[in-house]
Amino acid sequence: MPDSAFISLIAVGGAALFGLHGALGLTLKHHYFRNNYLNYGCDKIVSSKKEYTSIFSLASTAVIFYCIVLFFLILGIYNGEIHILLLNTAMIVALLATGYYVFKMFFRLRVICIGCIRVHLANLMMSSAMLFYNLH
Repeated sequence: MPDSAFISLIAVGGAALFGLHGALGLTLKHHYFRNNYLNYGCDKIVSSKKEYTSIFSLASTAVIFYCIVLFFLILGIYNGEIHILLLNTAMIVALLATGYYVFKMFFRLRVICIGCIRVHLANLMMSSAMLFYNLH
């Protein structure tokens, strides 16, 4: 099945790996190396009161999200049927979260965090690949 729809699903997996790498980097920086970085660009975001969702940080939640997306893709490859509805729902949730946190980062906190922008870019790449898959 090497058609363009399969290639767009490979692009979703690649963007998920890109986002997983960025989210893991942010998680490590925020939890283990927090005291070693002085004037780090994400310090204002980390010290924000709404940065934690229950017991996980946002970067940890992003790691869980990308692992779930990769799990759905790998499971779909082995079963021969990919759950497109679940992936579409995940992309809609990712776009809503991206829009909210970009608004919060730029307009409320007035901070530019390169790691956060990388994760948001991965969400946009995954969503555009899924849009191409759905339009094909």
